[in-house]
Amino acid sequence: MDLDTLQIYKSLRLPILFLSILIISLYVYRNSRKERMEKPKFRMLEED
Repeated sequence: MDLDTLQIYKSLRLPILFLSILIISLYVYRNSRKERMEKPKFRMLEED
């Protein structure tokens, strides 16, 4: 790998990580999805 490619990789590594975490968080914690994702948790608690 030449030096330019390595510099581009290192400069974009963290922003891409943070962007992907943000997108995943928004996907999971939207209101409509949040209710659907937490429903099994409450169902399991009710069974106990």
